[in-house]
Amino acid sequence: MEDMEKKTEEMAETGEVEMTQRMAERAGWIDTQTYWYLMQLLELNVDQAQERLPWDIEILRKVFDSTVSILKEYGHAVCNPYVATPDTGRQYRCTLSECGCESCNCQDEFMEKERLLSNIEDTAARNGFKVMDGDKDCIIVRNSEMDMDFEIRVGQLAG
Repeated sequence: MEDMEKKTEEMAETGEVEMTQRMAERAGWIDTQTYWYLMQLLELNVDQAQERLPWDIEILRKVFDSTVSILKEYGHAVCNPYVATPDTGRQYRCTLSECGCESCNCQDEFMEKERLLSNIEDTAARNGFKVMDGDKDCIIVRNSEMDMDFEIRVGQLAG
């Protein structure tokens, strides 16, 4: 756990966020299974697929996205790991509140905090506040009209 906290602190300092190992494994598994599904639909063996259906992430994502839309229509949530970069430039990893899953094997405790801080930064910027600084727990914004700085902290409540 201490290694994860250290890595999260380093990512907060650089602004770089990466998928967790479990997220990367899940994303790779989804791509591989989607490709295998397409091979089956086209009745291709591995050798034929290499020639007639080259690996194309754009095609795989379109098939996956369409499938997710259909499943959502019937009330199913699908874990689709990703890293987002909103207008503020601060990156965050997807969270349970976005995908709608009840639980996730790809999550860690820092991910929801990242998403919340990113959304707060985006909202502050759209409302005329300038994001001055921040770390893994807070952001500092400036109201230029009043020449005042504010610190916004996000922390998980016990319970």
